[in-house]
Amino acid sequence: MSEIKFDPEVYLIEDEMINQLAAAPIFFGRDPVFIRLLGLFITRKYLTQKTLQRITGLSAGKISEEVNQLLEMDLIKKADVSKKGKIIYSADSAGLVLLKFSKSIIDIMVNWGQDLEEMKLELDSNKTLLENEKGYNRITELNNNFLDAIKKYKKSFDVMDEKVRSSNEP
Repeated sequence: MSEIKFDPEVYLIEDEMINQLAAAPIFFGRDPVFIRLLGLFITRKYLTQKTLQRITGLSAGKISEEVNQLLEMDLIKKADVSKKGKIIYSADSAGLVLLKFSKSIIDIMVNWGQDLEEMKLELDSNKTLLENEKGYNRITELNNNFLDAIKKYKKSFDVMDEKVRSSNEP
């Protein structure tokens, strides 16, 4: 597996694609470096940390930090290790990468479910003490909305989980 060399015009298209990715609402608030590296993996598939340094001009430490985050989120994986120990990383298809990224966001929200259930019980059990406090009704409403959304979309989340699980099977 070696680095793909592009015609200079393709680099312009690649930059435009990465800019479009960065502008997507799903990436709102994300570090632009994270988005750029993810975009490079989507467009180039196989990259080393050294190649990422050369392409981006970022330090080895920053590249390592971002690559580790991409690995932790299962957005990239180690594809190969050369005899000299050089690690080549790769990404799945763009669609699968975006599905995995979406799933990571949803997992955070789903993991709030237990805390929200506990909060609901506490709010309900202390209703007589708290119901006249400013914001009580709004907090209760927001809590219930989140819980309802998690329950409503549970089937969709399960389908996403299954798709991601099956993509990780050899």
